[in-house]
Amino acid sequence: MTGTLGLFSLVDLFQLLSSASRTGRLLIEHPKGSARVYFDKGSVRHAEFGGLKGEEAVFALFADERGNFEFTVGLTPLDLTIELSTENLMLEAIRRLDEGRRGSIHVTISDEEIPMLTEGLGDTGKVTLHGHEVKVLRLVDGKKSIPQIAAAADLDIGEVRRIIDRMVKVGSLRMRSRKPRIARLVTRLAKGRLPSGVVGIDQNILNQWERTTGYPADHVACKRPSGEVDVYEVDPLEGAGPYIHVSHDTLMRTGLAVNIALLVQPVPRSQAE
Repeated sequence: MTGTLGLFSLVDLFQLLSSASRTGRLLIEHPKGSARVYFDKGSVRHAEFGGLKGEEAVFALFADERGNFEFTVGLTPLDLTIELSTENLMLEAIRRLDEGRRGSIHVTISDEEIPMLTEGLGDTGKVTLHGHEVKVLRLVDGKKSIPQIAAAADLDIGEVRRIIDRMVKVGSLRMRSRKPRIARLVTRLAKGRLPSGVVGIDQNILNQWERTTGYPADHVACKRPSGEVDVYEVDPLEGAGPYIHVSHDTLMRTGLAVNIALLVQPVPRSQAE
């Protein structure tokens, strides 16, 4: 395996070699000199770069990712200078970069996204956490947004963003969008009695929206083919399928007709009122 740093990042390389449980030597022809990082069954066990050895050599490489690389399978280290797990090694390397660039660091995650534990990492004891990271990770439940986590932890939101960004980069967390999917539902005359201004939607669709957004899907915005948008209160229905059930009174009042496809998505109660 060969390539160029810049097209590949060290985080990507380390994660790839770790997940594949590779044993061998990663040689990096850096402008400041050759660097060597040895893996044993996916774990980093030795590194040397620019007169540095062990963890400090890895941290120096992360701080200056340049050069071509080549991985040779089967080469084992003569020295064992790294005891940290690969994940903790990357986390510490990224933490040091953050501290050095705190004034200008660009965090790419959005406050509208929800942090979630990566599958297989429910046991956070595998990761060595420092300071506020413990607080933040304990509050990650797949429901709270970054502002909500910051408020619950009583921490600066910028620091929480940086902590979560680090953990996403090393694979401890992943992000889920809070933006709900738009459903294409066809209008159908309700069989039962629905109040005027209330529509019936399948309970499974509503559950999926609530899991995504974190708020009850009790109001929806419906976009007609003309582009006009109406907002309705929702009555959950079992087995309603890909339909939006509307009473005769609502059809008459709004000018809707049956068998019309609407683009439907939930809206927070505050926007519906």
